[in-house]
Amino acid sequence: MFLHRQADPFFVPLPAMTKQRNAALCLSISLAFAFAGCKPKAPVEPVPAPVAIAPAPAAVPPAVAPAPVAATPPPVSASADGVDLDRIAVISKPMPPFPFVDYPENIGEPKQQTKASDFDQLHLIVGNKVQAVEGRFRRLVFELADAKVSRFQALRDYAKAATDMGGVKVNASMPKDEAFQKVNGAFTDAMARKLDYPNENYSYETYFFSTPSGRKWMLIMANDYSVRVTSIEEKQTASMVKMVTAAVMKSELDSKGHVALYINFDTDKAAIRPDGKPAVDEIAALMKKETALHLSVEGHTDNVGDKARNATLSRERAQAVVQALVSDGIDGARLSAAGHGSDKPLVDNGSEEGRAKNRRVELVKVVKS
Repeated sequence: MFLHRQADPFFVPLPAMTKQRNAALCLSISLAFAFAGCKPKAPVEPVPAPVAIAPAPAAVPPAVAPAPVAATPPPVSASADGVDLDRIAVISKPMPPFPFVDYPENIGEPKQQTKASDFDQLHLIVGNKVQAVEGRFRRLVFELADAKVSRFQALRDYAKAATDMGGVKVNASMPKDEAFQKVNGAFTDAMARKLDYPNENYSYETYFFSTPSGRKWMLIMANDYSVRVTSIEEKQTASMVKMVTAAVMKSELDSKGHVALYINFDTDKAAIRPDGKPAVDEIAALMKKETALHLSVEGHTDNVGDKARNATLSRERAQAVVQALVSDGIDGARLSAAGHGSDKPLVDNGSEEGRAKNRRVELVKVVKS
């Protein structure tokens, strides 16, 4: 939590204000040219609307000819019904490398407050709904006083950077808005933690980038004292749990009556991904060998998201596994499907590792009389 200043943050003696403004102007002009890949020329007259942020280093190698700039994507309507991200045009111009933008140059390392992970799940507002996003992220946090810029300038410049890269603003509301709470329930401390929203009068803007190499995001927040910018690049990661073979399944079912499997699905979807098919093949191989075996396929989720939605999603995923087995030649009469949502965790949901273990499909041996 950032400490609020007691003194009036807007009172600066005139000479100091002029000196700071000129220094910020010169810095911003040079950064603006750096973002465009051009070398700045000395301005003859003052240049309005300076850009206060620096792009991520080595955005585009100088020797590479610039790619054709794509037409600006059509506006997207962000509403309570959400946003169809698949309808947003793919950006054909190159983006700077992850994390896309950086701290202002006058924010030295001691004043940088950075949090990053190679893989995690974050939650963003898209339309008026909460959307889970998985991938790598980097969050930069700095204080406006250290950057010597206003809240207005910081918000404007980071938003301009996002739109210049082809980003589309996709949130229709902020966490405390009535429209958001009408869809997601009252804004609570739990919701603040889920959205990683500091709950200190921050603004909130979600930008989405559809690129040939995958989906990317920027979340921009600011209040009167500090700025928070989160860059996200969606990606999948290999499961940390080794796949269970048909022989191991049989051993677990015989000794314990159930076995946990980690079959890969896309976030908030029930379609089995191609890298989840080998696990289904192992179940089919077991059932073809053990012709008297009957199974209940039961889906489980972590505790992130709406409880009712998790219950529905876990059931749909279990049904998807049953349908895949039937398509593989297994008699549907030997199978049933159930979904328990987050009601039966294997471990605590307090870490990403724990949540990953709880997102599973269990096979439960059914004894027929």
